Amino acid sequence: MKNYDTHEKNSIILMKIGGLMSMTASYLIMRDIYNRHKRGERVKLTSRIVYELSLANFWASFFDPVLSTWMAPPESEAFMATGTVTTCNVQGFFDNFLYGTSVCMNALLAVTYCILAKFGRKDRLRSKRSQWLALGLPPLIMFVLALMPLFNQAYNYTDGHVCSIGPQPMSCLAEVDIECTRGEDSRRMKITRFSFVFTANIIIVISVLILIHSLAQKERRMMAKGADNRNQRVYSTQKTWQGIWYIAAFMISWGPWYVWQFFRITADAQVEDAHSAALIYILALTMPTQGVWNALVYFRPQYLKYRERDSSELKITSLCRVIGVRIPRCCTAEWRQSLISYREEEDVSVSHRESL
Repeated sequence: MKNYDTHEKNSIILMKIGGLMSMTASYLIMRDIYNRHKRGERVKLTSRIVYELSLANFWASFFDPVLSTWMAPPESEAFMATGTVTTCNVQGFFDNFLYGTSVCMNALLAVTYCILAKFGRKDRLRSKRSQWLALGLPPLIMFVLALMPLFNQAYNYTDGHVCSIGPQPMSCLAEVDIECTRGEDSRRMKITRFSFVFTANIIIVISVLILIHSLAQKERRMMAKGADNRNQRVYSTQKTWQGIWYIAAFMISWGPWYVWQFFRITADAQVEDAHSAALIYILALTMPTQGVWNALVYFRPQYLKYRERDSSELKITSLCRVIGVRIPRCCTAEWRQSLISYREEEDVSVSHRESL
């Protein structure tokens, strides 16, 4: 029986915990947007994109970090591997489809915020056809790209604790004396997928630069023109910052993963051979948690409004109101007031007894 490295065990457990946290956070975002739609409120274009992004993150977190090595076949010698070749193919397909969709929706969200901030457009599309095209095309492209490795047997267990695009055995493309039994064309498919994702990331980087430049321009105009059209400029500035925060959430989650993937593609190295234990833990803590960062960005404006409306309210109470969960009785204003009254009565009673 293989003796598993402590870092390997810890990273897989951390990924499962992070995946569950991401699923919960993504669910809270989707529930809030759905409830707004159910109440008859107009759902903005950015909210629709965030909804689709959260939906992709929810299921990607389930198939990738939560299930992780459970879907790998035992012959992979992965920690807690109890799956089959079929389950490995299923995990690989959904991993590439859902995470690819997530990256595309992040790029679309970044471009949308750029348009809103730079040109002052309304947060909506003019026609349903445009809406279906914008929201439906990215998942369709990623679905086609995720299907291709199935026909080449390219979904296999990788050293990223998940089944994805790669050869079997893992080192067969790097060593001449080892013959590949599956995924001989996996290098080309990895480069194709990475190129597409890299393009989406270039769009995201350009978008954040445009947003930062737009923000600097707005600040200068506000200082030069004073209070003229202040409400419009404040609205535009808020949209700019919201877009920047979403991009920051994406980069925190995926930045380390892209660095690791670059080395994997160019050097065909396994993570334990090419990188330190610190990178393993960074990947385990950042990659599965994009849903959590997205939730922090999504609920932040609502939380600030509650704090601005009543700054004396407990922060935990404001947070419960924002995410739509039941407020604990000990956190309500009525309970706090009753506690204060009770203590005042106790103090009066004690003073009365001492005087006697």
